Amino acid sequence: MKSTTLTVIVAALILLTTLNCALGQSNQVSYTVRLNSFTLQVTYPAQVMPGDTITIYVQGGPTGSAVYLQSLTVTVYYADAAGLHQISTQDLFASSPPNSYNNYVTYGYSGSFSKNFTVTVPENAPRTALVALFSETVQPNYYSYGGYGYNYPSYASYPYYPSYTVYVSPAYYPYSSYSYSSDQGIASLSYIKANTPETVTLQSQNQLLLQQLSQLQVQSQELQSKVSDQSATINQLTQQLASLNGTVQAYQMVALTLGVLVVILLAFSFSRRKLDRTKQQVETKAAA
Repeated sequence: MKSTTLTVIVAALILLTTLNCALGQSNQVSYTVRLNSFTLQVTYPAQVMPGDTITIYVQGGPTGSAVYLQSLTVTVYYADAAGLHQISTQDLFASSPPNSYNNYVTYGYSGSFSKNFTVTVPENAPRTALVALFSETVQPNYYSYGGYGYNYPSYASYPYYPSYTVYVSPAYYPYSSYSYSSDQGIASLSYIKANTPETVTLQSQNQLLLQQLSQLQVQSQELQSKVSDQSATINQLTQQLASLNGTVQAYQMVALTLGVLVVILLAFSFSRRKLDRTKQQVETKAAA
């Protein structure tokens, strides 16, 4: 029954932590844990990632009657579907005269303390919250009193002065050497922002798409290189064609020039023959 209640409380605290993180609270969050004999102010990061090492700050002080502190510890867990998994255990308070005598603590007199400790989040931690279990064991400051007495003489001893036994001081001692009181309190700590299975799937798909994109970029670069080579070949052929066109045009000019010369020569030859024929006819007529 106690385990079931603890599980329900842890689940509720994890839900509260998730909502706080979703609402975008500050990087550092504080939570107050109230035990029978101590009030603890716990400060911790709002969100962590698997593998992170975080620092948790605890400030505490007595809340009521004087007690003899036996132990004050904190155990940090993370929770998943399989249950609670312990990460770290720390002692929060130690006797340090003159602030405390024999672990004697009382409100407004002695026993206030502050302590910080580090916790490393496991690499395989799921998306959940860190949970701290604070435990105190104290011995209540109850006392009984020893007796004292006077030994009065009997009436028969008069008129002598009565004799008295030696005065016995009151004897103070704890009410019960085995009477201890314990209390526990739970605090939800940092939210572990681990990847969910859906996120892992999306990241895997994204990684595959990135690989495909990288391959396409390589292929695109290869195609661009081929296009560049082909463009260089085309430019070279274009230059050769331009050179050939120039040569053809030169040949055409030569051919045209030769044609003009041929026409001129033919015209001159025809004119010469006609002149020779006319001269011959004139000479024939003159001879007759």
